[in-house]
Amino acid sequence: MSSNPDVRAGTDWRSLASHGPAIRAARAFERTAVDEYWAEMTVNSKPFTTAAESAEYLQWRSGIYPLFATYMELYGDHSGDVVLDYGCGPGNDTVGFLIFSSAKKVVGIDVSEKALSLASHRIGLHDVDPARVDLVLSSDASYRIPIEDDSIDYLNCGGVIHHTTHPGMVLREFTRILRPGGRGRIMVYNRQSIFFHLWIAYQRQLVNGEFPGLDAETAFSKATDCENCPIARPYRPDDFTELCLAAGLEVDFVGGYFASMELDLMRQVGEKATADDRLASDHRSFLRELTIDDGCFYLYRGRTAGHGGVFSIRKPA
Repeated sequence: MSSNPDVRAGTDWRSLASHGPAIRAARAFERTAVDEYWAEMTVNSKPFTTAAESAEYLQWRSGIYPLFATYMELYGDHSGDVVLDYGCGPGNDTVGFLIFSSAKKVVGIDVSEKALSLASHRIGLHDVDPARVDLVLSSDASYRIPIEDDSIDYLNCGGVIHHTTHPGMVLREFTRILRPGGRGRIMVYNRQSIFFHLWIAYQRQLVNGEFPGLDAETAFSKATDCENCPIARPYRPDDFTELCLAAGLEVDFVGGYFASMELDLMRQVGEKATADDRLASDHRSFLRELTIDDGCFYLYRGRTAGHGGVFSIRKPA
């Protein structure tokens, strides 16, 4: 949920890929505001120095986002599969699928040359066969994915679609490139979450007095990935399900994985917020409907209420 714009001091990010797999540009693109933003605001942009450090980071990341690895199916057995990591950033899941899943090949696509350079450097640390990797520079200006029809066995897309200009068109591209029966997991920001209703609408806006005069969705878009992020949409699960169905995908909402702070905040101020009549009725209604499962996770209408809304997708056979 946060970004770090700084590569380690003294590092030229353009040189990072010199010992890793090459990066190819799909074709010449115009650059959109989305491209320009993510070209600089690269998540986890400090390059790793060893393969062990890289692998340990993946374990740490799973720990701070309860249910994340389970919901996103990281990383499973993909022996013989071609895996697409769409919006791969600096290579977290690209690396994870390469070193843990036995995938035949992993394709990482992103709009940021800096992020792909970090990914290439990181893959080089793990001494992965370059023939198993394809790193592709794309652009938000074109939803077309430079991959052949029916060629991807499994698709991983974590935290990307909610930042794109043409989400429905990107999802149609997923349908095109997945083989019949191919499947995957997509994460988008979950509007039916503690993060949206308690952290943004209550703590940030009402208690802290931030984002005055803005509705909660607009405040969310400014608070989640830095204030000048061009696009950051929170989706109701039903709305994102409809987008996937319209694109020709079978889809199921798995639930929303949590940031640890969501759980802590709910325990600390959830009751107080629910009783505060200054908070708009839709936010209070959401908080009142929350239940707790056997794992002490909060549920909204039977699904976990974390910010990371995960959807299982499948292309019909």
